[in-house]
Amino acid sequence: MEKEFQIVLTVSEEEFFSLEKHPRCDWIEIRLDLFTKQSLSEKLTAQIERLNAKCIFTYRQAGDTDQSHRSKESEIDFGSISSRLQTQNHYLDLELNRPNQLFETYAEKGFGLIRSVHKFDGILTESEIRNWIQNDSYLNKTKEYKSHLPLTFKFAVFPNSVKQLAEFLDSFRNVANEYKKKNIHLTGICMGTMGILSRVYPESYGSIFTYCCLEEPKAPGQVDLDSLFQLRKDLKFS
Repeated sequence: MEKEFQIVLTVSEEEFFSLEKHPRCDWIEIRLDLFTKQSLSEKLTAQIERLNAKCIFTYRQAGDTDQSHRSKESEIDFGSISSRLQTQNHYLDLELNRPNQLFETYAEKGFGLIRSVHKFDGILTESEIRNWIQNDSYLNKTKEYKSHLPLTFKFAVFPNSVKQLAEFLDSFRNVANEYKKKNIHLTGICMGTMGILSRVYPESYGSIFTYCCLEEPKAPGQVDLDSLFQLRKDLKFS
């Protein structure tokens, strides 16, 4: 039986280039802001090809990450990177709540798109989640979606209480189940230690992706890959 969710592994530059074989994940998230300009231009695509990796390309801006940046957006030649890729096998993460000049030009080049919103001070209500989706240009048809990969919306929030955690997961489940029937996928992430179990059991509330790390978390509350498998083996819902 095909599993109900997919594992995304977020890697640093050092972790990515140290990989000898493809890890136990479905996607590798390439955080371009965590790579140096030199490694992006000289060896990124060669390693992707060697691993036969399906990637999610992301550039996190200062307001959307707690990590230290390496490459500036203006220094990255993504055109050169994309020209050496089979674009139909990869995703671009394009924020909904801020401009992303790095990827905008390539959104219609065959890449799948993940439309993301990050909120580090609380949660999003069900109506807010729906509004972000319904008002997106690829849903209201002002732009044409040109990929065979499902259009995906990602909402990452930081609940301040168990009540907020439960409220967000319930709201997210309602919206995710509705859009799944339209072949539009949703990813929900609860950041921080309070959200760890939601990362381990994403399918319980309809999230298509869960984001993991190899060692050091790249986002608050991110679970390492080995621990994810161990927890799913040891923990059972009643």
